[in-house]
Amino acid sequence: MTLRYGIDAPFWVGTLITVGFVFSLISLMGLPHSIGGLFFGLFLLCMGLWMFFYSTVIKIKHRYVILQLAEVRAGEEVLDVGTGRGLLAIAAAKLGCNVTAIDHWSQWDISGNGREAFFKNIEIENAPPIELIDGDARELPFADERFDAVVSNFVIHNIKGAKGREQAVREMWRVLRPNGRLVISDMQRVSEYIEILTPLASRIETKKVFYTFPFSQIVVAYKK
Repeated sequence: MTLRYGIDAPFWVGTLITVGFVFSLISLMGLPHSIGGLFFGLFLLCMGLWMFFYSTVIKIKHRYVILQLAEVRAGEEVLDVGTGRGLLAIAAAKLGCNVTAIDHWSQWDISGNGREAFFKNIEIENAPPIELIDGDARELPFADERFDAVVSNFVIHNIKGAKGREQAVREMWRVLRPNGRLVISDMQRVSEYIEILTPLASRIETKKVFYTFPFSQIVVAYKK
C-alpha cells in the first residue's frame, strides 16, 4: 500500500468515508430508523474505503495491465496523457521505454498533484529520466506520428463537453505512429471514444474492469 500516487477524487473519498461513518455511528446509538441508517452508512463507508484502496493498492497494479495491453517495449516512444504523479509514465520508463508525460495538474482529480510529486516519485522508484510537459490533452504539443504508444488512465472523462473529449482523443491518435497502440482506461464516456476511433483504427479491443472503483473499461485501438 502506498500514497505516493495520490488519492483519486480525494473530496469524494473523504466525504463518503466521513458520512458513512457518521450514519453508521448514529444508527448504532439506536436513533430512529437505525437499521436503514446503518445499512446506508455502511454502504457509503464501503464505497469510500474501496476508492481509497483503489488509489493506494489497485491502481499500482492496474498500470501494468494498461501497459501490457499497450504492448510497450524497451526503446519505444511512449506518451502518458494526464500523467498526474507519474503512475503510468514511471512504470513505462522502468520497462525501458523513452517516456514523455503531459498534464495540467488538477488537485481535484488527485491529491497532491503536481510536478514536485512527479519528480519525487521518479527519485523514489529510481526510474530513468522522463520528459514532463505542462499542457492540455486537447492540444498536444507534439509532431504527427511521434509515439509508438499513447496511454491514459481515468483522465479523458474529466474534460468538459463531448467536443473537448473528442478533440483530446483525436490528438492522441494524431501523435501515434502507424502500427502504434492507443490505450485509454476510463470510468465514463468510453462509448464516445470507441465511436471516434472505430473509423480510424485497424482494430479495436475493449476490456471491462471490475476491480476498480468505479468499474471501468479499457479501449485498445491499433493504428493502420
